[in-house]
Order: sequence, then structure tokens, then C-alpha cells
Amino acid sequence: MPSTSSSRPDLRPSPSEPKEGYGSYEAELAAAFAAGARPSELAARIEAIYRPIDRRLLTGASSLSGRSVDAGDYLSARKGLNRFAIESLVKYAFLGSLKPELADKLFVFGLGRLFSSYNDLGAQHSTDVDINVITEDGVTKRALDEIWTGLERLRHDCHARFGAALELHRDYTVQRLSAVDAKLKDADPTNRLATALFYRSNEASIRIFKDHPSIRDAVFSQVRPLPDAALFEHFLGLSSGKPSFAKLRSDAEPLIIGLDGSCDRLAVSHVLGSRSFGLWLRRHFPQGLFIAPPEWFFSMKYMVNRVYDYVCAMRSLGHELSAVGLGKPGRPAGVDPDFEYLRAAHGLMLYLQELIQTSIGAFGIEVDFGWISGSRFHRLVELGGEGFIANFETMALEGGLLRPSEAERYRRLKTKILTRSGDRVLEGPIAGLKKLPEGLRYETIFMDGARYRIRIPYTWSDLAFFVFSAISVRMAQIVEGRILPTLPSLGMPRPEYARYRKALGVGA
Repeated sequence: MPSTSSSRPDLRPSPSEPKEGYGSYEAELAAAFAAGARPSELAARIEAIYRPIDRRLLTGASSLSGRSVDAGDYLSARKGLNRFAIESLVKYAFLGSLKPELADKLFVFGLGRLFSSYNDLGAQHSTDVDINVITEDGVTKRALDEIWTGLERLRHDCHARFGAALELHRDYTVQRLSAVDAKLKDADPTNRLATALFYRSNEASIRIFKDHPSIRDAVFSQVRPLPDAALFEHFLGLSSGKPSFAKLRSDAEPLIIGLDGSCDRLAVSHVLGSRSFGLWLRRHFPQGLFIAPPEWFFSMKYMVNRVYDYVCAMRSLGHELSAVGLGKPGRPAGVDPDFEYLRAAHGLMLYLQELIQTSIGAFGIEVDFGWISGSRFHRLVELGGEGFIANFETMALEGGLLRPSEAERYRRLKTKILTRSGDRVLEGPIAGLKKLPEGLRYETIFMDGARYRIRIPYTWSDLAFFVFSAISVRMAQIVEGRILPTLPSLGMPRPEYARYRKALGVGA
């Protein structure tokens, strides 16, 4: 039950919370808070702790490579620092600024890559901060406004002090318990399922900042009966409240991206891994002549990261890899090549997302780090030069993201780019020239009314396109060939399973 005490709320972490090397700092902050330090003073102290460690990490990021990503030398350390800083801000700058009697009526938790218990590779600097607040029903409108104002200050502090983006949504960041209950019982089955999937998929991995056991049980007890296949729906499925692997792969939704240096969002086509893009590519380019289109997009977040998240989330529920189609019962995780592939691909995505944040300079609170494109890859090459290409190659080749034959093609393609080879020549009837994509760069060698002959230069976009095309194919094979068939045993109804097989084009 809520306390009626007028003293400051007890925000000390429980003894079971992992300290990740920040225990002495946490104790210092807790003591200062108990002694009456103001939230602004505590926020300044958190930043003072953060700055020198951040500088050391950024220095290390200049040599960020496949080896350092996998070894946890950078991204795990980055996750620990950012988690400590953001969690401390939540406790002392946000919760500490509320009246104790109001703070006692809240259940506050964090989720996402920064806070999830199953995230074992760390988190890049650009990871969004996701926080949810559920209040007792007796909380007034005025108190809700006070909470929201505190969260807006927290968002400003997160971004100004640490460059972290706190996502706030009027519809669900702050809710009374009755509002959550109403959504879980919504008459619209789509809305009801989306809400249930959110809570069912996150219960085992949330980071609790301020517990309220009765609220927590009232919410999560309603969704626990859902089968574990619900996690597939949340992370990868057609019923997910966000874009997902299944939606992109089956063209159920376009990929929406946030444009660099802008507040605009755009629905893009030419998305690697989607079935429609594969058909478009075959219509517009001769088979056997590898050419990247003028622009292409790859969703690192939804085609790779969330697949790995799903597997790790299932393991956090106690499942062996064999339950999700990877490995054999009782065998160690590392013996399954597809699981190792998922881990290596996820590491490459985190590496690129970190570079987009720290190198491209796409600053702003709304920057979208979830995608890569030909243009973005070109920019990374311009900024990182040979060092970036060497690290990218290490992660792609030594990480096993390309098969031996693909690795050989990669090396040949890279040589042609570096030597500016002019041997990529296309010719045919003049009508065929009109079928090439608009914006494709080429040099005319010969052209008359009947035939054409052109030279298409090699670019770094070709190299990236080749790698991400290979990754998209392998990811589809893993999801559709190994993960999907396990869903009936995890509780997915057979008609729903059949719908997925049809949507993803999986053969009988």
C-alpha cells in the first residue's frame, strides 16, 4: 500500500540490482539525496561522474572494431555507463522532484536495449531511452500533469547532458492503472492484442526504477496466460505495434525512416529483404551483372536486431535454443552456426548504429539510427576511410556473415572499386535502357537509335549492397526456415501459423 509519510521516498536500489562497477557512485548519490540535495544538484553530479568515463569510451570508439564489439570492450561499457546515468536521473532528477506521496503511487520501469535483462552485447550510444509510468487510479489530473512535466524535464536532461533520446508518448508513457486495464480489454481485437503483446513480451526484461507490486501484478497477471509465441508476434510478427521483420518481408507495411538533419519522416521502397524489392530488382537489372540501385535501404533494427532480441528474450524465459529452432536440446549455444550468425550480424548492426551517432553527425533528438542506405554508407566511408572499411570487412568476413563464395566475390568487388575498374559494361536494345532505374549513373560508350553500350562505375554502395543483400537472405532463411516452424509448439494456433507461412511465402 502507498505510504502516507511526508519524508523523501526511499529510492535506494535493492541489493539484488547489478551494480556494473557504479556501486560507489550510486551510494554517493543515495546519501546526497537522503541528506536533502536538490534534484538539479544531483543531476549535475551525475553528469560530472559521466563525463570523464564518456571521454574514455569515445576515445576507444575511434578504434571500434568487430573484435571489440564482440568482446564487449566498448558497447558493454557504453551500456553500463548510460544505464547508470539514465537510471540515476530517473531516480533523483525525476522521481526525486515529485512529492513523496505522489511518487509512492507510481510503478515506473524502463525497457528496450538499454535496460533489457537479455541484452548481452551492450548498447550503442544512440540507443533510445524507453520509460513507462503507471499510476494508481486515484491520481488526479493535476498530479498527472506534474508527472508529465517532470518527464519533459527528464527528456531535456537526458539529451542535454548525455545525448540520449527519451521517447515520450501521450498515449502510453503515463497512464492510470484503469487506462491500462481498459486497453487490455479493448473491444477492438487489434488494439487489445497490441497492448497485451507489449506487456507480455516485456515482463521478464524490464528494469524497475520504482516498484508498486499491486500495480505490477494487476497488469502482468492479465497477460501471463498468453503463450510464449506472443513474443514472436511482439518482436517479429504481423501483429506487432511497430514495423517488424514479418511486415517488411511480406510488404505488409513500408519502412518509415527519419531523415538525417530533418524532423521529416518518409516511407521508403527499395528495402532489402522485402519480397517486392527482390522482384523489382530482377525486373530492372540483368541477372548475373551485380549492380546496386541508385538508392536502397536496409532496416538494421527490424531485419536483424529484433530477430536476435527475440531469441535472447526466449532464452531469458528459460527456453533452450532448440525451442526456437536453433541448436539441439542440452547443447551449448555456441555450437549452432545460425545462432552465431545472428550474434555476429547483430554486432555489426550495433557497430554501424554507433558510428551513425558518433561519426556522421546526424545530431538531434529525433534522429533515426535504425537503418543504413547507400548514401549513409558512402558517408561513413568518407569519414572513416580505410579504417572503417577494414573494420566493416573484419566483421563481415571474420564474423562469418558471408559464405566462402560470397567472401571471394566481396574481395573481387572491393578490388574493382579501389582500382576504379571500367569493366562493368552493359549493352542491348535501346528499349532496354529505359528499363534501368531512374538516377542510375553511367557513362555512354555507344548509342544510336537501335542499341546502346554503357559503362557503370563501381561504388562503395555496391559493396555495402552486396553485404546487406547476403545478410537479408540469410536472415530470411533463419527466421522462415528455423524459427517459424517452432511457433505451433510455443502456442501459436495452427490457422495463425498458416497465415504466416502464406504471408512469408514459405513453401508447403
